[in-house]
Amino acid sequence: MTGSIKFADDLTPAGTLHGALVRLPVARARLISTDATEALSTAGVVRVFTASDFGDAGPPRFGPVVRDQPVLAFRETRYYGEPVALVVAETRDAAVAGAARFRVDFESLPGWHTVEGAAAADPLHTDDYPHLAHDDGPNVMGRWDFGWGDLAEAEATSALVLDNRYEAPFAHHFAIETYSAVAIPEAHGVTVRDTVQHPFQLRRVIADMLELPASSVRVRATPMGGSFGGKGYAKLGPVVAVFSRLLGRPLKITLSGEESFLTGQREACEVRIRTGFDANGRLTFQELHADFLVGAYADISTRVVSKSGLHACGPYRTPAAKVVARGLYTTTPPTTAFRGFGAGHLVFAVEGQMDEAASRLGIDPVELRLRNMKERGEPTVAGETPVDGDWPELVRMAATAMDWHVPVAPGRGRGLAFGMKSCVPATTSQATVRMAADGSVCALVGTSEMGQGAVMTYAALVADWLGLARDQVIVQMADTAVVPFDALTASSRSLVHMGRALQDAVGNLSDAVREHAADLGGVAATDVSIVDGVVKAGEWRGTYQDVMSATFGPGSGELQGRGQFRMLPDANHVLGGPTPFFEAVVTAVELSIDAETGLLDVHRVVHVTDAGRIINRTRAIGLDEGGVVMGMGLALSEQLVYREGALLNGSSLDYRIPSIVDIPRESVSLFQENGDGPGPQGSKGLAEGGILAVAPALAAAVQHATGARIRELPITAERIWAEMQDIAAAERSEAVQ
Repeated sequence: MTGSIKFADDLTPAGTLHGALVRLPVARARLISTDATEALSTAGVVRVFTASDFGDAGPPRFGPVVRDQPVLAFRETRYYGEPVALVVAETRDAAVAGAARFRVDFESLPGWHTVEGAAAADPLHTDDYPHLAHDDGPNVMGRWDFGWGDLAEAEATSALVLDNRYEAPFAHHFAIETYSAVAIPEAHGVTVRDTVQHPFQLRRVIADMLELPASSVRVRATPMGGSFGGKGYAKLGPVVAVFSRLLGRPLKITLSGEESFLTGQREACEVRIRTGFDANGRLTFQELHADFLVGAYADISTRVVSKSGLHACGPYRTPAAKVVARGLYTTTPPTTAFRGFGAGHLVFAVEGQMDEAASRLGIDPVELRLRNMKERGEPTVAGETPVDGDWPELVRMAATAMDWHVPVAPGRGRGLAFGMKSCVPATTSQATVRMAADGSVCALVGTSEMGQGAVMTYAALVADWLGLARDQVIVQMADTAVVPFDALTASSRSLVHMGRALQDAVGNLSDAVREHAADLGGVAATDVSIVDGVVKAGEWRGTYQDVMSATFGPGSGELQGRGQFRMLPDANHVLGGPTPFFEAVVTAVELSIDAETGLLDVHRVVHVTDAGRIINRTRAIGLDEGGVVMGMGLALSEQLVYREGALLNGSSLDYRIPSIVDIPRESVSLFQENGDGPGPQGSKGLAEGGILAVAPALAAAVQHATGARIRELPITAERIWAEMQDIAAAERSEAVQ
């Protein structure tokens, strides 16, 4: 609010040139020729780059899993809006003006954005181009199969088998801050300032692309004006790194809001699911086929698809299961990490089946879930962490807070759903804490700040552990040349992993203080106590500043503590290792629906999270409420609309996120605190959980209020109204008969 935070677009080093990307408004195109004459004649334009500047090998490519995405389109564009040229100028306005005058001769090629389209189309990628592929089909990026038990035998014993399809569209992250990055060429390499969640990941990607030692690439992540996963993996950083080195000057690119729609998005997904139950409502089997539409390049989709497939059966005991999860290439912008990391698609399908089964079997939806819910210590899937919380109690807490067994008013409905996802496994976080001569402390961490409050949380934890006032602790974040390594700021892992690394570092620093105080007091280090920032060694007593002054001299010296939290990899695990914890949530909603229009009004949302232990309650509630509202947007209105591969609503005017009139009239956030998490004070991560179960809870409430079952997102008034008309027509027909 004060403008004191410097975001990426606020940074313009001396001598900076500005870049604008030239894009084609077609789904796919074969490039015939380009003409930069008019662009170069634009006042202020200094250079124009195309793929031809890199010879027959084409421009450098980047990607977190496979280096498949070129910094500029090579020979053809593979998605709507893929950049074909970069116009460089002395000002941003001049670069944009020059880009508008760049001419491209191209042949438009067919595009696709559906499962059926991907299956019927020619291969998007050919063998002479680096890409991931699977023999399931010409546009299959990858396939992951999971399963156990005898499916045929389980089906034979089922009293009820439900066979349905659930769909969710492409969606946009819609961070307020657009993508922005600036690169500064150095004698030994390059420095990149980027709005990025994972600076060390970006450093690796750029170093690999440029064939430089990692130590020659410096990434300084700026605070972010929102991300939700969209700024996790490399987007603009590699582009500015390549061209700044060619120019020999700093280069900055800031995308418009419309361009951000063409840079990263959430995958669309189609889930075909068959679910069996016995007469008592207990699951007999689950069979899921999930097709994720991942865009033109792999990005991080291999992890999204495989991780979602592994835990597709959710929190329920399932004697027999078969899961097939595939990623399919489409001529749409590459999909990337998105809050929930794909888990919401499978939650929507599995929870929808639970509600339909409850209706068909005449069992209360809460009771049906409790009959099938796994309890603490039960296995999840082979090789994974067992259930690490009291999941049935989460359901009971939500039902109680929602007054589940109190009849609803006419025209209203209630719904409840369970959501879960695993945390990224086998990662490392390292931290350093430095105590200055005056006893103040600087904590150095690789976490990026994007509004989740990591700076304040880490400062508060370190201050509490050392017994310092909070203004005596500062936090330095996300500079690969300064802070120790951190794998990523994602998957709700930062409080657990970096919190534990900081705790280890503070313990290491405290040991160093004890050793020096022991010399001052003439006692063993084990006999030195530190309580509320007061150090006592025998008869000697003093503050941290007193220890530093007595050890190094007034105003001199420094002590450091180093810490680490590491989860070991497992080569036999599909994800590289078991999860350190599960995010488990229950969302319950009460809503009303206008019978004339299908418009719904959400009166109340109750959201219950297994938090392990809450560190900052205000921030925890904020994360939950933000997740719930974002989940409502995805459930009720948000969708990227494509026609023949062309994006029709890629702007803030046309893409419908929730506004103040759409939020719940009442929102209640509750937390289960059993102190059973691996983080500080027994905490678990919770930043993604708010989004997981909102859509199925809303769908269940719509069904309760109207009888209409919506299996395709978003749940629009039009869809509700159409279903209500079909129900009314069926009732009239039955009455006539």
